[in-house]
Amino acid sequence: MDDLLRFLRSRLDDDRLNAHSIAGALARNADSLDLHPGRAAAHAQERVTAAQARIRLLEETIVPYLWVDGRAGRLAELQLRLMAFEFTAHRDYRTEWAPDSANPV
Repeated sequence: MDDLLRFLRSRLDDDRLNAHSIAGALARNADSLDLHPGRAAAHAQERVTAAQARIRLLEETIVPYLWVDGRAGRLAELQLRLMAFEFTAHRDYRTEWAPDSANPV
């Protein structure tokens, strides 16, 4: 479980950094990308906010319950696996982390 949590935290942090980079690039290059500057800024902010929200979701509503016995712990483990599942193409993703491998909730 610790390896999966480290993996997911790293991916989410990468996403947060990428969202900030993309936001800056969109703001600077909206005209050359044939984007309306206001729409480009809104899209950029949405990406940054989504990245931040996913980190908070993990840290505030999943991590506190990961090592809890019973249904709450099993549900937190499933949520962790589901969040990591989008990164299956990453070279460090392990197939045993798949949501289907979780204990029944």
